[in-house]
Amino acid sequence: MSSEIILPVPPAAGNPAEEEFLTRFERENLPSEYKEHYLAKRQNFHASIQGFPELWNLYVVLDKIILREFADLTTRPDLKTLFPLFLYFEAHVKIRASMELALSVCMPEARSILRDGIEFVAHAHHMLKDPELQKTWLSKNDEAKAFAAAFEKNKKTGLFDGLDALHKKWSELSETGAHATINAVSQRYVQSQDQQGINFRWNYCGLDSQVWALEIFAMVLTFFEMEKTLSSDYEDRLKLDDTLLRMRQEFEVLKETLRRKLIQRFNLKPPASPRIVTP
Repeated sequence: MSSEIILPVPPAAGNPAEEEFLTRFERENLPSEYKEHYLAKRQNFHASIQGFPELWNLYVVLDKIILREFADLTTRPDLKTLFPLFLYFEAHVKIRASMELALSVCMPEARSILRDGIEFVAHAHHMLKDPELQKTWLSKNDEAKAFAAAFEKNKKTGLFDGLDALHKKWSELSETGAHATINAVSQRYVQSQDQQGINFRWNYCGLDSQVWALEIFAMVLTFFEMEKTLSSDYEDRLKLDDTLLRMRQEFEVLKETLRRKLIQRFNLKPPASPRIVTP
């Protein structure tokens, strides 16, 4: 699940992978300089689902839960809480885009978009605590200072108040995907040495399979944290759906089963206990 791309390289003529993974339209219309990059992403996407079906299934179950919640909340909706729900819709769009990139093993891009999705959840949650904030949000272009005070100042204790887990993840994703930092690009850079000297490679996509699988699982847990916020914000309505409650219970079982499988598959050990040193 790695790519040897340094810069886009035209694919070789008659490449069987091109026939398998690209449509006729794509083969005929994508520029040769771009096709290799696109093909690598497409192959990674398929390999991800095939190689880690439990991860894919866990995500699909959660996606269905979110869609059912949306269906419940848009049937005779409460107009007072409808606009924040629109932001949850947008967060779901970000979740899907982030997962698609992650399955294509474009991790910095997946992290960046996931960070955006978390921020939409925080904005929606913030407005549901104080309906007057909906007016502030909608008036940002005219009342920039009021918007900044309500949504941007002291984010940990303001916008993310009560959302500690999401704030922690949002902060991590800022450094590993959204911002131009060494942490965001370090996994792309590969250096090796042979008789002719040092070789450098910049991977447009690709990652060690264990690192990738564990990060995907962590991403799905973040998606779940976002869904839990939605479920809590609209609990009075959603708790009436027995099927939804069963789906969430099924997800919990699948999540913990997969956690144990990943621990066993990669022989993961718990972190060592901190050693207390006394003078």
